[in-house]
Amino acid sequence: MKLKIEKKKQFEIENSKDVALWESIPCTCEKNNVMKSHPIQTCEHCRCQIAWDSVPQKAWSVKDHEGKDITINKIKLVRGKHEDIIGWEF
Repeated sequence: MKLKIEKKKQFEIENSKDVALWESIPCTCEKNNVMKSHPIQTCEHCRCQIAWDSVPQKAWSVKDHEGKDITINKIKLVRGKHEDIIGWEF
């Protein structure tokens, strides 16, 4: 009897960059002063970092309208003017 081995597809992020433009923007937060740190004080670098951290990095499963499991293993990033993450779609 042979076992059927299912190959898992590698999780893929389309429109991903090795180094985005926002990563070169310096952080303007004062780490020892809460009132001068993001989100109270506007910091473009920290805002973009939070957006990047919200992007899924591994596959996940959802149920379709018929109740079947669908594995999401590919997403496409939507980027802004600083190449920051505005959103993503699958």
